[in-house]
Amino acid sequence: MFPDPVGGADRRPPVVVVGAGSAGLAVASALRRLGVGAVVLERGDGVAASWRSRHEELRLNTVRWMSDLPGLRMPRSLGRWVGRDDYVEYLERFAEHQRLDVRFGAHVRNLGRSCGGWRVETSSGACETDHVVVATGHDRVPWTPDWPGREEFPNPITHVAGHRRAAELAGSRVLLVGAGNSGVEVAGHLVDAGVAALWVSVRTPPNILPREIAGVPLHPISVWARMLPERLRDAGARSAARLTFGDLARYGLPAPRQGPYERLRTTGVTVAVDQGFVGHLKAGRLEVVAEIDRFTGGEAVLRDGRRLRPDVVLAATGFRSGLEDLVGHLGVLDAEGLPREGSGGHLPAVPGLWFIGYRTAIEGNLRRHPIEARRIAHAIARVRSETGRGRRPRRPAARGTRSAGSH
Repeated sequence: MFPDPVGGADRRPPVVVVGAGSAGLAVASALRRLGVGAVVLERGDGVAASWRSRHEELRLNTVRWMSDLPGLRMPRSLGRWVGRDDYVEYLERFAEHQRLDVRFGAHVRNLGRSCGGWRVETSSGACETDHVVVATGHDRVPWTPDWPGREEFPNPITHVAGHRRAAELAGSRVLLVGAGNSGVEVAGHLVDAGVAALWVSVRTPPNILPREIAGVPLHPISVWARMLPERLRDAGARSAARLTFGDLARYGLPAPRQGPYERLRTTGVTVAVDQGFVGHLKAGRLEVVAEIDRFTGGEAVLRDGRRLRPDVVLAATGFRSGLEDLVGHLGVLDAEGLPREGSGGHLPAVPGLWFIGYRTAIEGNLRRHPIEARRIAHAIARVRSETGRGRRPRRPAARGTRSAGSH
């Protein structure tokens, strides 16, 4: 029996989806269109929990018409770059429109094999299912370095995941650590909010790209460019950055050694999209400084010996997937804690376990979610048809489905 977080019980669901963000809702909807029942478990009290918790100035870096889910378009009234609250409301409407079975307050703590399927351990009890789709998100757990002296630093050290609104730091001296996508975005908002000083600590110069050139958004162009060789995509991205920003070396940001596509492939680090950061940098409203070496007393000591006395330190130092507790014992994760793929796209032979939303792309992750969702849904429907547990899907499963044991 399947535990309902609000009481009652259901029959064993064919599929359990863990996470009610864009990826989880997309795969539940794709399964429903194929006649496969799915229950979505969400530990928060609403869909898009990670979006709800981010800062209020957050906007999509991908254009509206390439960021929605099949079956419900985002209205034009939301603008080209959709804001956080509007996007959360859209996902709420999508779940209702698609009549998805989403259970809130259900924290999935562990997945384990059971006879003929999977056992899902939740905060509300346990259930069994044939298939589990893990969609908890690539950026679920904030990560902050353990700098020497951090515990003795008297002022707040906060990850940007806990930063709610820039206006709260107006008049403060802020040390922002990291110039990745989150750091570049937050930096612009902080200057606009009127911080007294903003230092941006940078270890590796980022690849910064404009969101649009002469009013033309680059997102659709990046999608088209996927067919080009990596070296040409990198060359085009570098040209777009030079055309828009010029040489930023004299402002403390020399050109990165790797282009954005090469860096993503080799390190997993994606581009930073400019929303005012570069303009503020050139105008002297923020300063790029060296990386942090340690904290001592009320000071942050940088690698070049410079000492700063910030009122608050904001760490834009990245996220982790946090999948170890959930599936780490199954041997399906790589050294970075992400779902592991071997040669030919194979995962370990663990049938019925699926992952969606764990591979980043410069052309945008939201666009990829429906594509991955369709592949997984068709593969699950195919398996159910072959085992006599469901009707045959309307078309064959796509190749390259990312499943444990789907090849």
